[in-house]
Amino acid sequence: MLHSRRQFTLGLGALALPGVTLASTQQAAWPFLKPGDTIDVIAPSSPVDLPHERYEIIRAYFKNTPYNVNIPEDLIEPTSPLDEANTIEKRVAFIHAAFNSSSKAVWAIGGGGWGTRLLGELAKLPRPKVVKPLLGYSDVTALHVFCNQHWGMPSIQSVVLGINGDISPGWNKTGLSEAMDVLTGKTPTVTYPLTAVNPPAAELRHTVSRIVGGNSLLVSALNGTSQFTLDTRGKFLFLESVADNPGQFSRKLMGMALSPLVQQCAGVIFGDVIQTGGQPNSPETQAQIDAIIGQFGSRFAPTKPVMLAKNLFGHGAVNLPLPLNTAATFKNLSGGGLTVAVSANMVP
Repeated sequence: MLHSRRQFTLGLGALALPGVTLASTQQAAWPFLKPGDTIDVIAPSSPVDLPHERYEIIRAYFKNTPYNVNIPEDLIEPTSPLDEANTIEKRVAFIHAAFNSSSKAVWAIGGGGWGTRLLGELAKLPRPKVVKPLLGYSDVTALHVFCNQHWGMPSIQSVVLGINGDISPGWNKTGLSEAMDVLTGKTPTVTYPLTAVNPPAAELRHTVSRIVGGNSLLVSALNGTSQFTLDTRGKFLFLESVADNPGQFSRKLMGMALSPLVQQCAGVIFGDVIQTGGQPNSPETQAQIDAIIGQFGSRFAPTKPVMLAKNLFGHGAVNLPLPLNTAATFKNLSGGGLTVAVSANMVP
């Protein structure tokens, strides 16, 4: 694996995007949140523990900010035997209401499982008239794929609202402030280091693109579906993973590598690949994962820029905001740097 260090800066832009209709590109960026604006909370996947106690902690956090948060009291009513956050009908109804309310953002309270079960019902609903960002990660990837692919909207891979360094401290060290800074425009660009995995990444020069993807299980599960397979043409595919041993991760990765998902993409960015949620990988496991990613870049995607975002995104202790499906510019800087710039109100 190569070790040339890169940086990318992300920004959100309203511009004509390939594969998106004119009607949607005219609304492809969201406005920065202003004091008094509201964030709607959804529970698309599994329930969080002690939900009503968690609601109060979240509400208390936002009381100390200029922004409001809307959490319906009946948002989480766990089902049996699947232990979903709520019934499919109610979860779809909450999501539909959130994207069509006067709020300025929609934030998932948790991940877990069952999000893909909503997509068929959501696809029957009209596209919202106003663009607002979805935030979350892990199983929320199902909704990122839906918003990015089906609605042509941008979104933000980030911590979930109910499990993070501020609301439920533990393995998750990243709090809400980084994502809030992106939402409000306090941080109109975000810059992160990348490591080049193969020569095309080390040689990458000025490129304008977008980033799509998320958790590898969800991206892989939806790959090949008629409505929800990601169109990666001209885009960088982002992948992070959890709860897979190296062999399982390799199988999913090879399935994607042999499909148009990877064959047609502009490049691949790997976030963290964590075998056991809440724990660092053992040295042996990490060595195997590093080898799998290295061989992916050298043998299975040798013509694509393959890069590693280490300890930045996913199920590790750090999970910083990564805007998806929005203008991203990769630049070669002096000294071999790589920058991807993004801003919610301008094209970088």
